[in-house]
Amino acid sequence: MNCMGIRYGDEMIIVDAGMGFPEETPYGVDISIPNFDFLEEYRDDITALVLTHGHEDHIGALAYLLKKFNIPVYASRFTHALAEKRLEEFEMLNDVLLHRVKAGDVSKIGAFEVEYIHASHSLVDCFSLAIKTPIGTVIHTGDYKIDDTPVIGPPYDLKTLKRYGDEGVLALLADSTNATVPGRTPSEQAVIPAFREIFEETPGRLFVATFSSSIHRLQIVFNLAHEYGRKVCVLGRSMIKNVEIATEQGLIKVGHGTLVDLSEARRYDDDEVCYLVTGSQGEMRAALWSMATSTYKGMEIGKGDTVVLSARIIPGNEKNISRLIGHLYKRGANIIEEKRRLVHVSGHASQEDIRIMVETARPKYLVPIHGEYRMLFRHKEFVKNHVPGYDDNNIVLIENGDLLEIDEFGARVVEKHELHRTFIDEESMGEIEYDIVRERKKLAYGGAISLVVTVDKATHRLVGDPQITLNGVAGLDLTNGFATHAREAVSAAVNEMKRDQIADKTVFKENLRIHLKRYVQKELGTKPVIVTTIVEV
Repeated sequence: MNCMGIRYGDEMIIVDAGMGFPEETPYGVDISIPNFDFLEEYRDDITALVLTHGHEDHIGALAYLLKKFNIPVYASRFTHALAEKRLEEFEMLNDVLLHRVKAGDVSKIGAFEVEYIHASHSLVDCFSLAIKTPIGTVIHTGDYKIDDTPVIGPPYDLKTLKRYGDEGVLALLADSTNATVPGRTPSEQAVIPAFREIFEETPGRLFVATFSSSIHRLQIVFNLAHEYGRKVCVLGRSMIKNVEIATEQGLIKVGHGTLVDLSEARRYDDDEVCYLVTGSQGEMRAALWSMATSTYKGMEIGKGDTVVLSARIIPGNEKNISRLIGHLYKRGANIIEEKRRLVHVSGHASQEDIRIMVETARPKYLVPIHGEYRMLFRHKEFVKNHVPGYDDNNIVLIENGDLLEIDEFGARVVEKHELHRTFIDEESMGEIEYDIVRERKKLAYGGAISLVVTVDKATHRLVGDPQITLNGVAGLDLTNGFATHAREAVSAAVNEMKRDQIADKTVFKENLRIHLKRYVQKELGTKPVIVTTIVEV
């Protein structure tokens, strides 16, 4: 859910607009995005959106931001292509000005000059940003690692970063995801030996599940499949889309005749095909889950199949992945995961990469970003202890909602805003209000009681007994006549009300809800959601 505003005077650029996963059970919602209402006070100041790369946590909320603020977007060719696809889905492509830029380009955006620095990451065509302002240069690393031997593209552009370091960097906003991990993050090439062994040893069908955005990993699979005489069949909507885009952009090289569709793949022997599939996180709508629990377009995992989970576990997905692995084992599959062999490496900077970044950029102020607070803190502590010249005075920790002000007098947090999330329904991709999610939470914890009361329209007196239906209410003992006693309590409350209290339906409904709520709390000690209906006859 990355989204940062950088403002000078009365001009602001936005860096990234990502979506994320709710931190706790979201009661029917799997995606959350920033609530962009906090940008409303800067509406007239916002001049552009700059995207560092194409991962969902950096571009997933693109359409939602652009619905509210119609501003130009700057992105690399691959990120640009992903953005186009996303805007097409929302029928917004013709309404947005998309600028395609490349590493080394400089964009003049009002008071800012933005140079795009090539960054190595688990995705391709990624940028760090050098943002020149009238009071100094701000470096935003984006997601990065110092990969000397990437599978696709050149290494991280330390030469350009050093040039800015020599000129003077005001602030470095730096990725903290792996700030707790010692050493250097391995190169994307590091997984090739393990994958080579897998291709050599696997006698039957081979399924490789990875992030559809891990373009380096996909290229490795295509290369080895071609080398070992296997066709590659790509399954899963996002995987198919990303392979198509990366191939069109010339970022993935596929050997002639290597790529086949599912109908063609069925005609080959088991040891002649490798399947690239979505679902490494145990997502229930993904191809791998479908094949492990039932069928995916008539295909299912079977005895003797080998499944490679070539991805790290995103925090919060542990249970889903555990269930997925259980289903795969039940079907007789051989599973290879990160703990057994080196089939995945991170795309984020570990501690020694962070040291290289800080020593090359040599910023006046270091601002750890992109990570949980413990990661930001460890980023700070590592640099304090291992890079001379940095201490509490020039390393600034900020959290979501903080307004960091930098001027000739220093760097400090001057305001803290409470930011809310907006929840997205994955089916309709529409926004769900926070109040609805809060109501679902109440239902989940306390259950629900439906109360229907019938009154005479002329006399405003009770007709018959109130009807009470209970769903999921904790502490309920059906043998003690609770519902009967609750009806009697409601009837007594109605009989005590004045005619004008019953005549006003809004007042009547609220009084009934309060009376029943108090009775339930007294008898059961719970707080269910109470839905009251008035029927007039």
